[in-house]
Amino acid sequence: MKKKNNTPLNFKEKINSRISFAGACVVLVLLLLIFNQMDYAMIRKPAQEAAEAAAKAKEEAELAATTPVVTTATVIAVGDNLYHGSLLQSGHSEMTDTWNYDHIYANVLDEIQAADIAMIDQETVLTNDHSAISSYPSFATPTEVADSVIRAGFDVIESATNHIDDYGYDFMAQTFEFWRTSYPDIPVLGIHETQEDADTITVKEYNGIKIAFLDYTYGTNNSGAGEGKEFMISIFDKDKVASDIQKAKDVSDCIIFVAHWGSEDESMPSEYEKQWATFLMQQGVDVIIGGHPHVLQPYGRLSDDQGHSTLVFYSLGNFVSTQQELPELLGGMAQFTIQKSTLNGESTIEILDPAVKPLVMHYNHDTGDYGAYMLEDYTDELASQHSVRDLIGDEFTVANLQATYEKIMNVNVKPSSNTNLLNVRFDWEGNMIDKTTGNVVEDTESISIWDYYGQLYQES
Repeated sequence: MKKKNNTPLNFKEKINSRISFAGACVVLVLLLLIFNQMDYAMIRKPAQEAAEAAAKAKEEAELAATTPVVTTATVIAVGDNLYHGSLLQSGHSEMTDTWNYDHIYANVLDEIQAADIAMIDQETVLTNDHSAISSYPSFATPTEVADSVIRAGFDVIESATNHIDDYGYDFMAQTFEFWRTSYPDIPVLGIHETQEDADTITVKEYNGIKIAFLDYTYGTNNSGAGEGKEFMISIFDKDKVASDIQKAKDVSDCIIFVAHWGSEDESMPSEYEKQWATFLMQQGVDVIIGGHPHVLQPYGRLSDDQGHSTLVFYSLGNFVSTQQELPELLGGMAQFTIQKSTLNGESTIEILDPAVKPLVMHYNHDTGDYGAYMLEDYTDELASQHSVRDLIGDEFTVANLQATYEKIMNVNVKPSSNTNLLNVRFDWEGNMIDKTTGNVVEDTESISIWDYYGQLYQES
């Protein structure tokens, strides 16, 4: 007989129902989790990320609206690259009949090549005819000097000098041809092969900063390149200078003005220099780099109550030469940084960290050792071997070089507000002549380097 199942049917159904319900709940929970995850992944997360991105973009936009974009370009400049007879011969090998002047710059390569822009005053015209090279008083320098200058790292050549017309048009033509064919991308300032070039402002861009370069000389030793070629040499003229500065302002962020001015062997800027410096500041020049006195002069900032400001290096002295007095062998390397800040489409320029580092030109005629040194790298042993000691004796020491540098750099130069010298001309002896009266203009404020040098040793 079968045993009867006494479990009520409705109890089983209840169990099954509960099991089904529990399963349904689990499935529902799983579906809810899945849908929630899908909602987060497909809707809420993208929305959150979009909101965060929008907030970040807004924050960055607000920051950009108040934070300028800053770029910089570093600049160094040296003084006169002036080759006298023994220097000229130091680059010639009679054995191979080759010419090379790399040794002159070998000791200062690091400083030159570290800068974004390196400027040099090429004092004289160039020639590719070695039989035509010459030294004082009329200079013609072999093109191999310029090759070495470029290999050393200089990339801006200043050429408006009093010696640029020592041999007239023919040698200037050789100079133009050399630069045009050998280094077409190197800006050569202050001399112009054509009227069109004379009317065009030289502008180069470095690290996003457009820099205009102008270069003028007080005059020349001869009569220029000839009638009808007056445009070939940039000579100081108030109206022309003002016009060129205005054109430069229209096409650049910053203006560097090279000035060949002043009186030879004077450590104090002349009244002529000071008047022109003030005028250039008022016109909007950012930096003035001066040369021609063959000795160092102070540097500093000029400003006025109209908001004008400029940095002026009155004279960097000689870079390369074989002149024969301690101050003439003490040069300077100007250094500064151009900083461009751009905000909302508007740009401003600042000239930062100006300095002059002292240089010394070494030569030993007996050993054939010639070259420029940073004074910080120069030694008393080298100084003791310098041929200039045959002329000035034990005065030529590292300590006296440093003392001369420091005294010159510490001189306070009083700016001038006069303008009566802006349109003077110069006679063949270098005297300033008033264009309107024809009278010689006296400059009583300059201090001769010889008086200055004597004072230095009286005090030491």
